Amino acid sequence: MIVASAAALLATSDPDKHSLYRFEMSSEGPRATLSASVPHAQYLVRVRVLALGPEQIDTSSSALATVHGAITSNASAASGGEFSDSASAGTNAGSAIDAALPTVRVSFGASAPTSDAVFAQTSFQLSRSLLFSGNCARPDQGAPCQAETELHFDLERPNALPDLGSVSIDWSIDFESRTFKPKLGGSDEKVAAPWIVEFIEIGAAP
Repeated sequence: MIVASAAALLATSDPDKHSLYRFEMSSEGPRATLSASVPHAQYLVRVRVLALGPEQIDTSSSALATVHGAITSNASAASGGEFSDSASAGTNAGSAIDAALPTVRVSFGASAPTSDAVFAQTSFQLSRSLLFSGNCARPDQGAPCQAETELHFDLERPNALPDLGSVSIDWSIDFESRTFKPKLGGSDEKVAAPWIVEFIEIGAAP
C-alpha cells in the first residue's frame, strides 16, 4: 500500500536543524513456489523515479528496500506426515531452525554472502540499500533515474521434499528514502514516493 501523500507531522524539529522528507511506498511481489524440481526463484527488482518530490527535492537519496514475507508448505500432506506444516509452526523469523520443516534461503543476489542472507521456515525480513543512477535531478529528462537489485529464493535440501511437496512464498517490499528539507526547522514529513516498481522473474519463459 502506498503511503498517503498528505504531510504527517512526526515531531517538532530544532529550529537550527534540517528536518526530513521521508519518501515511502510498498509493492507486493508475485507468489513464488519452490519444489524439488524447481528449487529456485529469482526476481529482478527495478525501481524508477517518475518525478521530483516537494520543493523539487531528489527522492532517491539514502534509499532502502526491505523485503518481508511468509512461507507455507504442503510437504506434510504430500509426505503423509513426514514434514510438519509450516503454517502451524509459528511465524517467528528469529526462532531456531526446525529440521522437520523446509528451509528457504532469502538473499539480494546470487553473490550475496551468507551474512547478508536469511534462512527462514515460516517468515523473514531482509533489508539492503538501493543505489540509483541516471538523471535523478531531472527524472523526466535524459537517462532514467532507477535502481535495480536481484532477489533470490533458494530451497535448502530440495531433495528432502516429497515428490508432490512444495513451498509457497508470499512476499512484498517496502521502500524508503530520506532527504533533508531545504529550509531549517519544521517537522519531518512522510510522503508517497513518486516511483514505480517492477518485479521481473529471471529465467521465466517469455
